[in-house]
This record gives sequence, structure tokens and C-alpha cells, in this order.
Amino acid sequence: MQPLSAPPRLIAPKRSVETYVAVDPAPSVLSYRMQRLWLTPIFRAFVRVGLPAVSIVGLVWMFLSHDENRAYLRGLVQEAQVSVQNQPVHQLQTLTIEGASPLLAQEIRTEFGDLFPISAFELDLEAVRRWIMDIASVEHAAVIASPGGLLSVQVSEIAPEFIWRTVEGLQLVSSQGEVLRRVERRADFAHLPLIAGEGALEALPEARALLQTAAPVVDRLRGLVRIGERRWDVVLLDGQTIALPEANPDPVLAQVLVLSAAQDLFERDILMMDFRNPRRPTLRLRPQALAGLKQVKGVTFSEFAK
Repeated sequence: MQPLSAPPRLIAPKRSVETYVAVDPAPSVLSYRMQRLWLTPIFRAFVRVGLPAVSIVGLVWMFLSHDENRAYLRGLVQEAQVSVQNQPVHQLQTLTIEGASPLLAQEIRTEFGDLFPISAFELDLEAVRRWIMDIASVEHAAVIASPGGLLSVQVSEIAPEFIWRTVEGLQLVSSQGEVLRRVERRADFAHLPLIAGEGALEALPEARALLQTAAPVVDRLRGLVRIGERRWDVVLLDGQTIALPEANPDPVLAQVLVLSAAQDLFERDILMMDFRNPRRPTLRLRPQALAGLKQVKGVTFSEFAK
């Protein structure tokens, strides 16, 4: 039998409708411009380097714009500097001097010896070298801070050739007539010949020649005295003096030495041998010595009372 009601109808399910939106493949104007801008090398460099640098500079400027921040930063730098300078490896403990005479070395030690110990960063080596170079007797100087706390001073000193006696005292003189330094005692430089008088420095070549001629009696020689900036006197021991002429004093001194060797003049009680006029030499002596010297021929004697 068939039911009276109609059979149910089968309803087909609804199909889902997919909606597709068409996308424009062309970029927007803003995107296009940004892409083109990124392809620019200058813009890429600015973004990668310039922008971070500007940001950092801005932050640093903001930090340093406050006084307390600047003071704090200076304090940190000073503490770090002091910490490095005070390390034992940078401390100079000893001063060594090479090539200097005892007087020059003592002068340098007196000036800089009290500074030690001192950090190598605190000592201006160039200023030390300039101070040493200002000394007249120094020709060249080098100042070197060596490892191990050693400050080395290497000096090339001008050798003195004469001692010059002036109203201000004794002074060392180079072969070029340059005054090197003052000295207190003649005995400290007994090996150097003594010169005196105004104009002595201008006549050093003549003095040097006279000293060479006087080499046979160097043990009796005390020095040379420039008289009136014109001529020389040779001063011997016991106050004996040889007065030389203005012109050609060297051969006249050689003549005096020959005469002395023949007549023993230097062994007699003579105060002055006046050879300013070589054709008529004159001896000045004390009265008690006159009798013994009258035997010398060709010489005029004059008594000198003292």
C-alpha cells in the first residue's frame, strides 16, 4: 500500500558561491615612490648610516647639554687617566746622564733630580731637552724615557779650551771664543791654560800660538794676560812676567826661551822681562838681584823697588 501523504521531496544543497576580487598588479603611487627611493644609493646610505649617526649625535648632545652630566663624564675621564698614569710600569724612578762633565751633570741633577718618582705622562720630555740645550756648554741633547723607570739624558758637551779670568770670575771658553760656564775654582780645571784681560777672546788664535811656543816651560806657566787689547804678557810662577810686543809676539817669545836657556833668566830673581822692543830688552828686578845679573851681556837693567 502506498501512503496517502506525498513522499518528501529531496532538496539539493545550495552551492557556495566564491567571490573573486580582481587585484590590480600595478603598485600604488606611494609604494612606487618608496621603492624608487630605496633604490637610490644616497637614500640607502642615509638610512643605514646617516640616520643612526644623527640619532646617536642627538642623544649625546642631549646628554651633554646638562652640566651635571658633563661634570660626571670629566670625572670618569680623569679617574681613568690617573689610574693609567699611576701604574708602576709608567713611573720614572732613576735619572742617568751620559756624556756630561761632572759640573754639567750636577747642574742637570739639581734641576730635575727632585721630580722623581714621576709618571712618564706628566713629564714633558721636549721641555726638558730644551732646558738642557739652553746651557751654553751643551752642543746636543737627547732625553729618552726607557722601560723600567729610567730617564736617560744623553749630552754632547762642547769641550773648553781656556779659562778666562774676568772681573766677574773664572769662565770656561771654547775654541771658538764662546763663554760656556762660570767656575768657582781654578784647581778644578788646572789642565786648561788661563787667559785674562779685555780683548782676550778676540785674540785666541794668537794666544794658542803663544801657548804652543811656551810648551818647554809649561810647568812654570800661569797664563796669558791681554794688555790694552793690543798685546800679550806671559805670566810665570813667582810673579815673573814676559812683556811681548804687539807685532809678531810668537818669535819674540821663542827668543826669550832661548835666552833663558842660555842665561838661566827664569831661575833668577826677575820680576819682568820687557821685550816690547825686541831690539832693546829690559829686565826689571829687585835691588838684591842686580849684582848677579850684571854678567848678562846685551841687556839693560833697571831696578824695581817693591
